[in-house]
Amino acid sequence: MKAAEAQAQVSDYWTRRAPAFDGVASHIAQASLWRDVLAAAFETQGTKDVVDLGTGTGACALIAASLGHRVRACDGSAGMLAAARQAAEASGLEVTFEQALIEEATFAPESADIVTLRNVLWTLPEPMAALRKAHLILRQGGLVLVSDGLWSVAAQYRSTYPDTLAASLPRHDGLTEDEARAMLSEAGFGPARSWQHLFPASPYPGDVPMFVLTARKG
Repeated sequence: MKAAEAQAQVSDYWTRRAPAFDGVASHIAQASLWRDVLAAAFETQGTKDVVDLGTGTGACALIAASLGHRVRACDGSAGMLAAARQAAEASGLEVTFEQALIEEATFAPESADIVTLRNVLWTLPEPMAALRKAHLILRQGGLVLVSDGLWSVAAQYRSTYPDTLAASLPRHDGLTEDEARAMLSEAGFGPARSWQHLFPASPYPGDVPMFVLTARKG
C-alpha cells in the first residue's frame, strides 16, 4: 500500500473513532499528570510558539495553551480536529487548528520554539518524515517533544486497523524509548532527555511501556 493511501485510511479511521475517543483517553483520565509532565518537559519560562503535529483531539495543544503558550496544531482527521476545536472552545483556550497531514501542514520553517508529537509516530506510514518536519519548523535551539509507547503489549487498547493497513505502518506495534532516541538522532536532533519517570506508573491501561522524550535542534 502506498504511503498516501495508507495515510488517507488512517485519517478516515480516526475520524470514525473521534466521537468516543476522549471518553477513554489517558490525557483526559489523567489530565493533571499530563499537564505537570509537559510543563516540566518544556523547560521554559514565558510565552513560546508551540506547534502540535498530529494533534488528534488536542491533548498537547490544549495543555500548551493552558500553560500560556501561543499554539498552532494540525491533524489530517476532520473528526478528531472537530473534537479538538470543541474542547478548546469549551475550555476557553485559543489554539489555531489546521486540517492537514503533517507533511502538508503550512507551518513556516523556523517558526516554532516547541513541537510536540504525542502518540503520532506509531500511526504514520512515514514516521521519519514527521520528525524531519518538526526539525524544519523549529528555530535553532528549539525543542521537540515525542511521546509514544510499545502498544503491542496491550494491543486491545489500540487500533483495529485492517491487516493490510496495519502492515503498511512500520511502527504499528509501537516503539521503544531506544528506538525513538535513534529516530530523533537520525532526524538531526541532539541528545534526548526522558521525562516519563514523572508518572508514578504508566498512564495507559495494560501498563504499556511508554516514554516522553525531548531533544533540541542543534
